[in-house]
Amino acid sequence: MHQHRVIIVGAGLGGLTLAHGLRARGFDVAVYERDRHPDARPQGYRVQLDEPGLAGLERCLPEHLFRLGLATAASPPARVSVRDRRLGTLADRPTAPGSDPADGRARPHRSYAFNRPTLRQILLFGLEDVVRYGAELLSWEREQDGTVTARFTDGRSASADLLVGADGVGSAVRHQLLPHAQVEDAGLRLIYGRIPLDTGAGGAGEAGGARAAETGAEAALPPWVFDSIFTVVTGGPGSPHIGFGPVRFARPPGAAGPAHTPPVPLTPVGDYIACLVGAPADHPAMPSYEALRGLDGPALRELAGRLVGDGWHPDVHRLLDHWETDSLFPLRISTASPVQPWEPGPVTLLGDAIHAMSPVLAMGANTAIRDAAELTRTLVEAAASGTPLVDGVRAYELRMREYAFPVVAASRRTGRQRVGQK
Repeated sequence: MHQHRVIIVGAGLGGLTLAHGLRARGFDVAVYERDRHPDARPQGYRVQLDEPGLAGLERCLPEHLFRLGLATAASPPARVSVRDRRLGTLADRPTAPGSDPADGRARPHRSYAFNRPTLRQILLFGLEDVVRYGAELLSWEREQDGTVTARFTDGRSASADLLVGADGVGSAVRHQLLPHAQVEDAGLRLIYGRIPLDTGAGGAGEAGGARAAETGAEAALPPWVFDSIFTVVTGGPGSPHIGFGPVRFARPPGAAGPAHTPPVPLTPVGDYIACLVGAPADHPAMPSYEALRGLDGPALRELAGRLVGDGWHPDVHRLLDHWETDSLFPLRISTASPVQPWEPGPVTLLGDAIHAMSPVLAMGANTAIRDAAELTRTLVEAAASGTPLVDGVRAYELRMREYAFPVVAASRRTGRQRVGQK
């Protein structure tokens, strides 16, 4: 029986989930990542997974890695709160339940806050012989036999039955496959960082996972910040907004990874609150994105202070006073326009490469992982039935457009209402 070969461009959460899903089902998988090593650039901090992201992980990962992921995740109250600048409640709702991406069945509600670098380390485990680093895609070409050849800037090339672009907002795969697809600047700029809660060993041992209350760090912060999985404090459309997401680990990664069977090396990290300050790109105090990227941590913190200014509840300033300056980096938010159906072939896309969205609904990573599970399912069904893989690609792309672009639209609407997104 022919062993189908799949090339995945991009070693983010979606691409690595797909690699696990396909490899476990007998596909020959290779992942090409342009970064020279896993820690070449900031990967962010907290990432929230609800359904169907959790269901997608569960379907694709080996069971032991899925269990380790949950063991090292945080499970704050599954509520999202929106408050005004004086902390009056504007909205307070449960995170939305979802369904299994494969069969549409209702699932018990689950909502977790993961440390993104920890989750990525878990996803990389077992794929050491699969991921090739320092491989920036130059172009790809369809061959006469129906396969596709990818060429990289360092001279490498590889051929496969299917090429999957999981290479993010600036996807080189999408630029060639769908040159008309539009990814717009959403008109939002963020300064992102962390408020540490554990000033000790960062989880190097079991004692490192002690609640911050035992060290006094948590007691110095307002309790409402821990009441929801994420809290947005907004000045209204056109004004700055601030987001807080607590990450208090069920088990500290630095202890849980080595104790796992088999041991998984995980970088120690202590409890923290992910914290962002955002504002419209045209806010008078906001520099150009090029200038924003050139600011160091202290300058970013000073800029955030000017954006927030007076008139906000003292608790907000109290939290920002604990911001870890060295953790700060800027982000530009993008959003994709809907794309009309295209003719399926040996090249497809997942995640931000096709449906980039505003983070206000916390559905970007969830949808990328859902894509990975959906594509795994349709490719496996095509291979099992002896039909061409393009049949699985066709089924995946039809389904993906049905669930992903409505989420992009909902994220855009909510972003306009809450934080002044274009």
